[in-house]
Amino acid sequence: MNSIAQKMNFALLSLTVLMFTISSVTIWVAVQTRASTDDLLNKALPNAIATIHMVDELGEMMINLMEYTNGEIEERADFKQNYDAFSEYKSQVVATNNAAISEDIAKVDVLQKNLVLFANSRIFDAFDPLAEQQAKLRIQTISEPLQALLLTMLEDVLTEAKKHDAPRGNTYQVTIEYYAELLDEVTDVQADFKRFLSGDTDAKAQFFTDADEFNHYIHRLIPLEKNASRLAQLDSAKRQFNHFLTTATELFQVFDNGAQLSAFRAVDYYGHNEYPRMKAILNKMADHSDNLLLKESERLNQAATIAVYILSIVILISATVLATIILFFRRSLFTPLKKVDKAINSLRMGQRDIEFDAAEDNELGRITQSLKTFQYELSEIDSLREENAKQKNVLKQDKIDLTNALENLKSAQSKLIETEKMSSLGSLVAGVSHEINTPLGISVTMASTLEDEHRKFMLKLHSGEIERTHLDNFGDVSNESFHVLNRSLRQASDLINSFKQVANDQTSEQLRDFELGALMREVYSTLHHLIKNRPITYVADIDENIPMVSYPGPIGQVFTNLFNNSIIHGFEDQSSGEITLTVRRINDHVSIVYHDTGKGLDEKAQKRIFEPFYTTRLGKGGSGMGMHIVYNLIVNTLQGEISVSSDNGAVFEIRLPMVITQNEVTYECI
Repeated sequence: MNSIAQKMNFALLSLTVLMFTISSVTIWVAVQTRASTDDLLNKALPNAIATIHMVDELGEMMINLMEYTNGEIEERADFKQNYDAFSEYKSQVVATNNAAISEDIAKVDVLQKNLVLFANSRIFDAFDPLAEQQAKLRIQTISEPLQALLLTMLEDVLTEAKKHDAPRGNTYQVTIEYYAELLDEVTDVQADFKRFLSGDTDAKAQFFTDADEFNHYIHRLIPLEKNASRLAQLDSAKRQFNHFLTTATELFQVFDNGAQLSAFRAVDYYGHNEYPRMKAILNKMADHSDNLLLKESERLNQAATIAVYILSIVILISATVLATIILFFRRSLFTPLKKVDKAINSLRMGQRDIEFDAAEDNELGRITQSLKTFQYELSEIDSLREENAKQKNVLKQDKIDLTNALENLKSAQSKLIETEKMSSLGSLVAGVSHEINTPLGISVTMASTLEDEHRKFMLKLHSGEIERTHLDNFGDVSNESFHVLNRSLRQASDLINSFKQVANDQTSEQLRDFELGALMREVYSTLHHLIKNRPITYVADIDENIPMVSYPGPIGQVFTNLFNNSIIHGFEDQSSGEITLTVRRINDHVSIVYHDTGKGLDEKAQKRIFEPFYTTRLGKGGSGMGMHIVYNLIVNTLQGEISVSSDNGAVFEIRLPMVITQNEVTYECI
C-alpha cells in the first residue's frame, strides 16, 4: 500500500469502522446503564428504605404497648397509626425472584397479624387505664372532703384546748389524739386503695382493717365530744366515711387489679419472644435489600467502567489513526523525532499518559514501541507505589478501628460487672425478705389473737360477767402471746441486722476487722431461701474465732456467686444435692473449700471458667461474668488464690491472708 489514494481510502474506511464501533458501544452502555438503573431505583432502593422503616415502626409499636401498660391510654391510637404505617411500608416491598424473600414476606404477614391479635386480646382488651384513672378520681372525690373536714375539726379542738390552757392527759388531749388517729386512718385507707389499684393483693385486707380502726376511733370519740357543732360534724364524717367504704367495696368487686400486671407480662413475653423473631426477619430482608442495592450498584459501576475502557480504547485508536493520516502527508521524519524527544522528557518528568502514533516497521517505529513499553512499565511501577501507600493508610485505619473496638469491649465488660454486683445485692434483698416474712407473719397472727382475747375480756368486764377463771385464762393467753411476739420480733430484728451488715459490706470498699465465721453465717442467712424448699442440704464446717482484717464485702460476694452458681448450673438437672463449706485457719492464712455435689465441670470448663464472658448458658440469661468477678475479687482485691477442680461435683479451693493492707484496686472498681 504505497499510493496516497489507497492509504486515504484505508484511512476513511478505518474511520467509518471506528465511528460504527463508538456508536455501538455507546448504545450498549446506555442499555446496560438503563437496566441497572431501573433495578436500582425500582427494586433495590425501595426495598431497602421500606424494610428500614418497617423495623422503625415495629420498634415504635413495642414502645406504644409498653407506654399503654404504664397508663398512657392515647398510645392505643398511636399503635394503630404505627401499625398502618408498617402495613404501608410492607406494601412497598417489591417482590423479587428470590424465594427466600417471598418466604420472609409471608412470615412477616403472619407475625403482623399475630401482633395485632396479641395486642388486642392480651393488652388493649384486657387492661383499661381509663378504668384505673376513674377509680382513683372517684375515691379521691369522696375522701378529700372527709380529710378536709377532719383536719378542720382537729384544728378547732387544738384552738379550743389552747384557749382553755388544757393540761396534758385531760379530755382535750385524748380528744386531740382520737381526731389525729381518724385523720391518719383516712390517709391509710387512701393509700391501701391506691396499692390495690397497683396490683397489691394484700392491700384489700389492710383496707378493711384500717376501716375498722376508723370506726373504732370515731365510736370512742363521740362520747368524749361535748361540742354540739363538732358532734354534728362527726356524724357527717361518719356518713362520708361509710359512703367512702361502700364505694371502695363496690370497686373492689368490679375492678380487676391484676389486669395491668397481666398486660405488663404480655408485653414482656412479646418483647422477648415474638418481637426479636419478627425483627430478625425484617433485618434479614433489610440485609437482602442492601445486598441487592450493592449488587445493582456494582453492576452499574462495572458497566460504566467497561464503557470507559472501551470508549477510551476506541478514541485512542481513532486519534492514532487520524494523527497517522495527517502526519503521514506533512512530516515523515522530523515530527516523529521531535515526538520521541518530547516523550522521553515527559517520561523523565513523571508523565504516564503519552499518546503515541501508530509505529511503522522502521527504526523510529521500534523506538516508539520501546517507549510505549517503557511507559507501561513505569505506569505499573507508579500503580504499585500508589497501592502500597493505600495499603499503609488502610492498615492505619484498621489499627484505629481495633483500638476503638477494644475500648468498647472494656466498657461493656465494666457494665456487665456492675450488673452482676447489682444482681447479687438484689438476690440478697429477696432472700432477707423471704426469711423475714415468717417471724413477721407469726407476730401479726399473735397480735390478732391477743387483740381478740382482749376484746372478749373487756366485753365480759363491762357486762359484769367477769370471773376469776376468765382473768386467769386472759393472763395465760397474754403471757404466751407476748412471749411468741418477743421471740418472733427478736428473730426478725436479728435477720434485719444481718441484712444491714451484709448489705453494707457488699456496697462498701472499707477495710475492717470482722470474724469470718459470723460473716459466712450472715451471708448464708440471705441465701437460705434458695434451697429452703428444695432437697438440697448445706453443711458448714468453720473453725471458731477466725479474726480477719480484710474486705468483708468481696468475701460475701464470692460466697454468694459460688452459691448461686451451684443452684443455677450445678443442680440444674438434679433433684437433690449437697453444698459443703469448709473453713480452716492455717497460720496467717485461711483455707476455704467450697464443694457441691452437682454435675461438675469438664476439662474445658475448668480451664476457661474464670475467663470473662465464658458461660455454659449462652442464650439462657448467663452473662459469663460471675466467675470472672470471683477471680478478680480473690486475686486483686483480697490478695488470695483460687483454683477449681471436679470431684463428684465442683470443688473451689480458696486461700486468703487473714490480714491485708489497703489495696489500691478497691472492690468498687473491679
